[in-house]
Amino acid sequence: MPTYLVRIIDTHDLVGIFSADNIVQLIDIVDECTEPDECEYTRMGPGGIMWESPAIPIPIALPKDDDGGEPDPMPWGDASVTETWWDYFYGYAAYRWKRFFPDDPPKPKQPVLPQRPGPGHVVPFRKKRE
Repeated sequence: MPTYLVRIIDTHDLVGIFSADNIVQLIDIVDECTEPDECEYTRMGPGGIMWESPAIPIPIALPKDDDGGEPDPMPWGDASVTETWWDYFYGYAAYRWKRFFPDDPPKPKQPVLPQRPGPGHVVPFRKKRE
């Protein structure tokens, strides 16, 4: 099953690393977190995410949560990628980015509206008329 690196077209912000049988399946997966039409992807070669030091036992034990909150997050802070995937992140691998929908023109971005002055903004008063 192929592995893909996905990023936002305009900002090049990383969306994620995904495994999918085909592009339609990849679009469905990316749609869980952002708009696929704003993204581009590249297929990655062999590699992976690894923990070179002790991490946590798998499967992760879920504590009984009485308040309905989220379980503890995955321990990504100590993870690293293999050398072959490192090359993808830093631009050393030979690859080409592809838009999910190359025939559709990009959507125009909404203009940023001017912000009202926030707290602490000094506004000069007009002098009184006499």
